[in-house]
Amino acid sequence: MGSPTGRRLSLVLTMIVVSLAACSDSRAPAEKGVIASRTLDTIPAGQVLELSFTHQGVFDNKFRDVTLEAVFTAPGGGRQRIQGFFYGGEVWKIRIRPHEVGGWSYTYLMTGKGGLRSEGDGAFAVTPSATDGPIRRHPDHPYRWVFASGKPFFPVGFQNCVIENSGPRPPMVAVDGEKGGGARWLSQAEYFSLYGQAGFNLLRFSQRNCSYALHDDYFDEYHEDESLATDEVLSVARRHGFRVMFGFFGGHGRWVHNNRYVRMVKHAVHKVLGRPLEAVSSPHDREIVAKEQRFIEYCVARWGVYVDFWELLNERKASDEWTTLMADHVRAVDPDRKPISTSWEKPLLPAIDINAPHWYESESELESDLRVKQMADDWKQAGKPVIVGEHGNRGMNWDPRSGLRMRVRLWTALFQEISLVFWNTNWAKDGMFQGRPTPSRSANIYLGPEERGYVRVLQDFSARLDANLRMAAVEVSLPGRVRGYGLRSTSVAAAYLHHVEDHVNEVRGLTLTLDGPDRARSASRWLAEWIEPATGNVVERVAVRPGRHTLEVPPFTVDLALLIVAGRGDGRNDQRLITPGR
Repeated sequence: MGSPTGRRLSLVLTMIVVSLAACSDSRAPAEKGVIASRTLDTIPAGQVLELSFTHQGVFDNKFRDVTLEAVFTAPGGGRQRIQGFFYGGEVWKIRIRPHEVGGWSYTYLMTGKGGLRSEGDGAFAVTPSATDGPIRRHPDHPYRWVFASGKPFFPVGFQNCVIENSGPRPPMVAVDGEKGGGARWLSQAEYFSLYGQAGFNLLRFSQRNCSYALHDDYFDEYHEDESLATDEVLSVARRHGFRVMFGFFGGHGRWVHNNRYVRMVKHAVHKVLGRPLEAVSSPHDREIVAKEQRFIEYCVARWGVYVDFWELLNERKASDEWTTLMADHVRAVDPDRKPISTSWEKPLLPAIDINAPHWYESESELESDLRVKQMADDWKQAGKPVIVGEHGNRGMNWDPRSGLRMRVRLWTALFQEISLVFWNTNWAKDGMFQGRPTPSRSANIYLGPEERGYVRVLQDFSARLDANLRMAAVEVSLPGRVRGYGLRSTSVAAAYLHHVEDHVNEVRGLTLTLDGPDRARSASRWLAEWIEPATGNVVERVAVRPGRHTLEVPPFTVDLALLIVAGRGDGRNDQRLITPGR
């Protein structure tokens, strides 16, 4: 979804040069005027370490005319070769996020035009921390994500427009406006804190997608101010609990300017000059492919420490050959080999790891769970994890029922093993198309207090699940009135029920039949909790014994969730005991 006419405000970034209290590396020699330093001598596992190299040389292009790399040796003997990048001013940097605890060492080499050559070595220590480590595809479950620590990762993401502003105004974000505006203003840190505390945990960032460009039209120059702004937004997001999906090219050559009329003129000029802007449809153009790959190297070197998922394009058709070339190059230069997606999606292409479709719809909320199931069944046919890279309404970013639709979609997505990334437009509830609903157009979504509250409840629920969940069948006694979805693992069982007849009258007299956790016999008592997705309130607690259960469902109007976990052996908080088959 691009930047539609009428979007008045979005995430505003100011160029901020991060001042680091660098610790000098006594073993790094200063050759030809190079001053080497690093941020810290001891860092907790999972934190970013920076090596900085200051040099006042004269170069035609500081991004290209200097080569910098380091080889890091981990405590266990493993080695990582990390590329450096031009940071800004007279500074080049190398970034690494080490996870292995113990003593690390490194050597570096910096060379450049005019005879520049500087090399040296150093060491630092990594101490234990509570970090969960990088995210990877579950080794035994094709649709789930897991941290290196073994904990599950259930993404709930968002994206916002990003505009670099190098003026004196501090970076501020407008949120929670009503119709016509009236939003409150937050700093960038406050913005990510607000959504992070609500349970959002994935930021999708994509240049040239309602955002600034990180390079010129021909990849000959990279933009220093915009790169610094990107450092800031990604690092702030990570500090507030977000993981990052980073888009290399966004709209690529189609998005050469935010103004559509300027884009039209520039495209016409490029066509007349015979200078193509991209190789997505002409991967045999070696010059452009080389430039695109060089830009990938820059992005991996500069922002790879903040990223868990890569994305090649945004809503662009590309040849399979180009997509494979770029994805293979990402893997070749990314020492972590993070999973890769692209849009428009190519889930059947071996080089692509994630199916990342875009989905905008404003269906009846009575059908929201069914629509998620239908879409998930289709998207999962490729056997790869599904992250819906953009999701929202059609017509307008908010309507009186859009929060409820979002809630039902999110809960069903969790139970259908897919993830949603919402395009957030919440400076106003009529924040699209000059306030005029346009049903034919994708319209993003308003993520205000109501919506954030729903996400918080969902993530509190998912925090009690484990990484080995599988979809499980459940049976409801009134299938014409209620649809049910189940999950089950060795240590937990869960269900989600949606009243599909109406959202006005209570459902009463319903029973739900499901299997308990696989290891039910390892505990003498299990506790079933009925939870309201709207509020997180526990409606009822019921003690259950091992085996298959038929439970009486408390009355509810819209939806209800069930969680079965190991309970207390003393029976406290147990309202009644249900035996298998009852």
